[in-house]
Formats: sequence, C-alpha cells, structure tokens
Amino acid sequence: MAFESAISRPDAAHADDLVLLFAGDALVTGAAADHLPRRSEVAALIPGETVHVGRFDGHAVETARIDRETVLPAGLEAEALRMLHGRISDDAWALAGRAFQLAEWDRTHRFCGICGAPTALRDDERSRACTACDFRAYPRHSPAVIVLITRGADEVLLGRSARFPEGMYSTLAGFVDPGESAEDAVRREIREEAGIEITEPVWFGSQSWAFPHSLMLGFTAEWASGDIRGDEDELEDLQWFTRDALPLLPPPASIARRLLDSWL
Repeated sequence: MAFESAISRPDAAHADDLVLLFAGDALVTGAAADHLPRRSEVAALIPGETVHVGRFDGHAVETARIDRETVLPAGLEAEALRMLHGRISDDAWALAGRAFQLAEWDRTHRFCGICGAPTALRDDERSRACTACDFRAYPRHSPAVIVLITRGADEVLLGRSARFPEGMYSTLAGFVDPGESAEDAVRREIREEAGIEITEPVWFGSQSWAFPHSLMLGFTAEWASGDIRGDEDELEDLQWFTRDALPLLPPPASIARRLLDSWL
C-alpha cells in the first residue's frame, strides 16, 4: 500500500478518511482491530483539530490525541500500538506509528516554550508556530543506534530488558548523545551495556520507531576483545547465543529482527 506524506489536505473531510486517534499509547480501533478506522467509525470522538498525516492507499489520514479516560462508544476499543503488530499489515502499522508520533508532538507543543503563548498549526510546513513570537516547534526525532554483535560464524550477542515480553531477547541499542556520531554511540553503548570492544561498526539501515519518537540507526560489528559484563541497570540478562539455540526474537517489523534475519 502506498503512503504519501503531506502537511495539509486540499479537500474537505470525508467519511472514508482514516482517522487515527490515540488514548495514551493505545489506538482506537473497531472491536476486530484488524484494520485502521474510518472517520465514519470514530466520528463521535474526533476533536476539533487534527493533524494531517498524508494519504494512504488513496485515503486521507488524520490523527489526534484524546483523553485516555474517554469512554468509547459501543463497537470501539483502544489497544496499545505495540500489540497490533501482526494483526494489521506492516504498512498500516508503520503508518500508525507515524501518526502516533505526530499526535504526541501536537499534544505537547500547544504552547510556546519561549513565551508561553498558544501555538497554531502551520499549513505550509510541519510545525506549530507561536501566535505571539512566531517561535516554531517541529516534530522531534531522537536518534538511537542498534547493533548486531557477532563472534565468529555462529554466535550473536543478545540482551533482555525487563520491559520485553517473557523470554524475548534482542540486539543492543541506545540513544545517541549530543555531539556524538552514530559510530561513537555504538562503541560507547556496547562498552556500557556489555563491557566488550568491537570492530568498526558497519552501516546496515534505519527505521522510524514510535516508542517514543526514535530514529533507529542499524549497524553490525564483530566482537574484538573482552568478556561480557552486563549492565544490570539496563539489562536483566546478556548472553552469547548460537544459531541453533536462539531465544524468542523481536517481531518481524522491527529493525532488530531485520538485523538478526540478515545474519541467520
């Protein structure tokens, strides 16, 4: 399905628009939760202002946040976006992640961070502009690195966070510090989380990740020296795994899984 990003729409609202409403981190869907909701399905919940996302499969896409305590009409429910992975298409899930980030940016920038005056959505750029001093607030991205570390031909380093589903392990990741290159962040994160040295990181690819507003920068590297010493503040467990004895892995839509699949 094709997605086209846009700042504003040239046409009027239509019953067939896709309107993605978020209560906290949960997307409002129909009871089946197997498709993205149309305007006609969620009309009673749509606030006065929405953020235009673009067009998806020929339909305009709007998004907004609603109060997490909102009582939903019969036939609608709210489900955490993470839990919808695999139940809607990967393209639809990626679109929902984009909408979630835009809706959260819109919610948290209603007032100017400089003078405190209200802000307004611009229709010529992706920003909210202060109505008093014209300061512009743009959607933010937090760059993060994620890296597949291998040792020899048959071992991969995987860690487990307390927030993961039971039994799941993943590649190591962390945010890029101000003033730091992505490659420097990879080396620092691996030293901090695993206590080892690695070879020069090799670029793999990137992925927008909506939890909360990250741009994941993927790399691969080889173990160079040292014994792993997991950071207990970051990880519950850290191990070398072999190809024939892997734990539960991240879902297919994640760059972590793409890194692992490329090795497997």
